[in-house]
Amino acid sequence: MAFLETIDKDLIKVPLTAKDGKGVIEELVALFADKNGLSQKDRERIVFSVMERESLGSTAIENGIAIPHAKIEGLSKAAVMIGISRLPIDFGGDRPSSVFFLVLAPADNPAEHIQILSSIAKVCSSTLFVRMLSASRSKEDVYQLFFD
Repeated sequence: MAFLETIDKDLIKVPLTAKDGKGVIEELVALFADKNGLSQKDRERIVFSVMERESLGSTAIENGIAIPHAKIEGLSKAAVMIGISRLPIDFGGDRPSSVFFLVLAPADNPAEHIQILSSIAKVCSSTLFVRMLSASRSKEDVYQLFFD
């Protein structure tokens, strides 16, 4: 599955209300869980998996972007949640992040996981594109940046 195929307007949140990294992850997991009717236990399992991955090293990259991610047992297809924060959040990188891509991928397809992460990093290497993402005022604005 290609990165653009994972983008779903219902999995975009502008603005995020979280004030810290764990809050961002919980807020983005909630989008996924609500859309897919997941139980509280499933939400907690996903948050735990993402936080466990973050404990190995920050997923913040340049340009104020963070790409928290995890491989999830039992997930049938990859999903990407996108969140834009009005206030930059310390996510463990060289500078605070305001654009977040939460990548959840099936545990049995590591190649897809890597491909999506690589695609996001490539798209976000454009400073202009990142500025446009950061300035987005709605999920529709974010969605249009990828598909116009």
